[in-house]
Amino acid sequence: MSVDLSEIQNLADELSKEENPTPDLPIPANCDQSGNNLLEIIDTTGKGKGFYAKQDINAGTTLIGAKPISLVMDWEEDDEEDEMSMCEDDGEEDCDVMKGSKRNGMLVARLAKAMKEKPSIWFEQVSNLFPRQVTDTIWICECPETGMEIERAMNALAEVHQFDDDAVDEIRLRLPLIIRYNCLSVETGSELFVHPNQGKGGHIALSGTGLYYHPSYFNHSHTPNVARYSIGDVMFFVSNRGIKCGEELCISYIESEHLCENPRVRTNLLDMDFEENSIHDVVDGAETTYPIIDLDMQDELMSIHPIERLDEIKRLLKQATSDTVTLDDEGEELRWFKSDAHQLRIILALTYDSIGQHTNALKEWEQCIVFVKEHLPPCDESAVALYVQGALCAQASGQWSTVKAYSKLAMETHDLLFGGGVQFFRQRYAKEAELTLRPPSKKVLNGSAAFDLLWRA
Repeated sequence: MSVDLSEIQNLADELSKEENPTPDLPIPANCDQSGNNLLEIIDTTGKGKGFYAKQDINAGTTLIGAKPISLVMDWEEDDEEDEMSMCEDDGEEDCDVMKGSKRNGMLVARLAKAMKEKPSIWFEQVSNLFPRQVTDTIWICECPETGMEIERAMNALAEVHQFDDDAVDEIRLRLPLIIRYNCLSVETGSELFVHPNQGKGGHIALSGTGLYYHPSYFNHSHTPNVARYSIGDVMFFVSNRGIKCGEELCISYIESEHLCENPRVRTNLLDMDFEENSIHDVVDGAETTYPIIDLDMQDELMSIHPIERLDEIKRLLKQATSDTVTLDDEGEELRWFKSDAHQLRIILALTYDSIGQHTNALKEWEQCIVFVKEHLPPCDESAVALYVQGALCAQASGQWSTVKAYSKLAMETHDLLFGGGVQFFRQRYAKEAELTLRPPSKKVLNGSAAFDLLWRA
């Protein structure tokens, strides 16, 4: 089933222009909001509840379109760093005490307030989510002010006759953990963050974190067969390949570019209480906490003069792809993710393009595309953005057979995931088309002129 998304995309486009937007967009009328048409929830011994296919499902099928029970926008969150330092404790920490982020704390407080006004939110939805019973774990917000707001919201629940003392105690213990295990990042046009132009590409003002009811039944897999994307606060779940009747449907709880890491690293990134493993994977070496080439590092590299940046990227890329141990300035071992080399190549391609070395740039874009094909789930949305840049770079270097191949792959992959044909593709990539990533000339087209040539509406 395909869903017409152009109308709510238009609403998201307009909303993203506001200073502090809070999206509340409609779900398309023909979109299944529960998944009941194609999916069923089965409780499997030792694994818990999850979604399973009631029939064979084709690739590119929209399974669920959902609105959040509660949502916190990124712009609502103040600088966490100072407040986190207030929570530091020099003493020994109780193993049953878990500290959580300010953002999750804001979700807990907001949801508790909503439950006071509408108790059915707890009894009919949230209470059904994992963990489904009280555990020994106590969750504490690392931001004291948000923690006090949570406490006030919990105490206010006792004023509602539907919540007796036992129910309030249960909510106080379970709700923060339900948020922790089930909340999802909300990003409109997230694949447009594939290169460090976040301020101009995508709809960064519409990013946030939300709790969704029915989607919380999707379990995690490092080989997910379901992709997810958002338009404003509406989240859609689409099969990324054909799925057989009786097969479990899973999403990835971590960014898809990290799914190729070993199970120990993936488990560390999941930050959950279960270990992800596979008989096909070999766990070796110590785990890495986070990628080295994160957003801050990308921005730092992009701030360097292009010629100097080339040398620095090549130096880092040599380290990232070498078997030789490298040390940081403090003598600590640097442990590289596979995705670090991928991100470095993206920046290297952008840098070559920016100084007019399009043939060199295309070689790097092609390596990035190979990485996506070999290591990411089928039809991953980031592949679309890389196909687009590969096609535009090939046009700049006059390699028209490559232009044709990549422009076709971009359109086919986008249409499978999002539908809407070339018109909706052009609509979603309107901000990408505004970028000038290559010096313009008679032979090099940028912006809408390039898109008109390659993807004519």
